[in-house]
Amino acid sequence: MSHRALPLLLTLLAAPALACPTHDVALDAPTKAKADAQRQVDLLLDTPFVKLVRIRLRGGTVLADHKAPVAITVQALEGTGTVITGDQKDPLRQGNVVLIAPGAEHRVVPEGKDDLVLLVHFLKSVGGAQDAGDHACDHPDHPKGEAHHHD
Repeated sequence: MSHRALPLLLTLLAAPALACPTHDVALDAPTKAKADAQRQVDLLLDTPFVKLVRIRLRGGTVLADHKAPVAITVQALEGTGTVITGDQKDPLRQGNVVLIAPGAEHRVVPEGKDDLVLLVHFLKSVGGAQDAGDHACDHPDHPKGEAHHHD
């Protein structure tokens, strides 16, 4: 990760601590997923300050060029690949995180034909968490303090 991205990441990651003590999110919990033959998208958490999504790209499927309106982090939970943003190529493997600026067009290219499983944090504004007040800790399906698991 570049040095210029670190202050932004630290600021955005501090927002949840200001608004809500904890959220217990099981990364392998079954969810109501949007799936097709090439990919599966699982919404794990959606709060005023962060959205957490697990994406499975099956059999080497490329996640085509797209943009997010907020800063995101992308981490490989299984498999390896590359995040391509313009001319920049960042490796995706266990143990590293790629931070992508708001509005930056990017794509994800898996290595080989194995599945690539990604954990994506959509880092919403710090003000969004502070403005949400008591509702900042609520998950749409669960009251404050409960673990978030879909059946």
